[in-house]
Amino acid sequence: MKKLFLIIILAVILVSCADNNSESVKETGEAAQEQLPGGEQILDQPSEFEPASVDYGGYNFRILGYDGEATGTWQAAAISEIIAEEETGEPINDAVYRRNREVEALYNIEFGIVPVTYPNRDDFANLFTRATLAGDDLFDAAFLLGMSLPRVLSRHNVTYDLLTLGSLDLERSWWDQNAKRAMSIGGKLSAVIGDVNLYSAFAAVAVFTNKQLMQDFGVDDLYQAVRDGRWTWDYMYGIMQTASRDLNGDGIIDKDDQVGLFMQYQHLYDAFGSAGEFMTPKNERDLPEFAPNMSRVSAIADKLVPIFNDRDTTVESGAVTGFNNAFFDFIMPKFRDGQMMFHINQLMLSFELRSMDADFAILPLPKYDESQAGYGAVLSPWWSTFTVIPITCTDIERTGIILDAMGYYAQQYIMPAYYDVTVTNKLMRDEESIEMMELMFANRQFDLSYFYDWGGINAIITNISSSGNPGTIISQFERNEPRIAAAIQSTLDLLELN
Repeated sequence: MKKLFLIIILAVILVSCADNNSESVKETGEAAQEQLPGGEQILDQPSEFEPASVDYGGYNFRILGYDGEATGTWQAAAISEIIAEEETGEPINDAVYRRNREVEALYNIEFGIVPVTYPNRDDFANLFTRATLAGDDLFDAAFLLGMSLPRVLSRHNVTYDLLTLGSLDLERSWWDQNAKRAMSIGGKLSAVIGDVNLYSAFAAVAVFTNKQLMQDFGVDDLYQAVRDGRWTWDYMYGIMQTASRDLNGDGIIDKDDQVGLFMQYQHLYDAFGSAGEFMTPKNERDLPEFAPNMSRVSAIADKLVPIFNDRDTTVESGAVTGFNNAFFDFIMPKFRDGQMMFHINQLMLSFELRSMDADFAILPLPKYDESQAGYGAVLSPWWSTFTVIPITCTDIERTGIILDAMGYYAQQYIMPAYYDVTVTNKLMRDEESIEMMELMFANRQFDLSYFYDWGGINAIITNISSSGNPGTIISQFERNEPRIAAAIQSTLDLLELN
């Protein structure tokens, strides 16, 4: 929390100095004292950001990515992590605006966007591959959607190896070190995430819980359970059983009653990842192999599949039919109305909950058991974005310098604004949920198979989850191993990594 507090204070200080910040930031090697409104002095630590002494003469720096023009859908889709034309009073938009103005002034550039509008997800791969294969210099960098990575990155020589760019310092705190280690293949890193990739912050899978129901059923402080290491699937399941109620008196618990958990069967994959279990870990050559730890993966499935299929406590979202949009028309109102204790979803769900009369808590996915070392967070490939530089980029040194500056100011402005918006609803601001988000962002897990879906492994795991029979996992993996291994090899062949 101290780190976040310092970031927020820095953001306030930097905003107040926006007119001359491009000069002051060049003096980052010197510590400076600032005075808070109450007269308290705070000693500013030297920044790890060291801007380059360059002038790019008004260059139009173009990024392929979401434009924030979506309407009538997820509120997150109305936010662009790249562009903001003016300040509107919306905190994240204004933070993007300030970030861009800082970097533009620092290096004498202008930001442009090659736009993708939600839900046109295929446009990411289509635009990227069309430009790179044709040799067209249409954008300097791309913030590619996770689900588009296989189509883009399974081609040889269409992206730069980010590890070879001297002007892009991936050791800095605004780049995710877990992503840097996990996303490379054969020693080459084509995609990474950092604070510039705001949608990757939206995409972390979390547990939302209704605080009013917690109070009604005398549930202990779940934040403290997380801190103590007691937040496990068994612990959560016990609460789910207590909170389930037959509201309509028909003798069964179903979607129309008060339930312990709403979820999707694909969350079994998230449970594997959050426990640190990968389907395709990498070997000593940094190449993925289908080699899951079958004893532990089986144990996780043995625990989770019965919970996900317990009709007295759990409802899977696919069971909700008869609505134009089941999520907005049924699931969200049910959570808002206090008829659902837990809901597993991506953090972007918080935007939809801000109008709730009841307060909500954000928690990481539970541990498999208390002996698990920590809490891991998994990103959905449907919303997460990754920084990629196309081979058609004409000046990779310039691109690296600008991306690093974007990352630094995203850390200073955009992430504090995102924290604030995420944990503040109509009733109150929840500082402890910020603590939980920080924990998740510090422990994001990346399994290449989740993004590449080699041999249809995502569907295999989802089918095991929905079958209610976890004992089939070993036989299913053995049956499909040749197909998964062949798909991995096909990717390595395309990348010329034999």
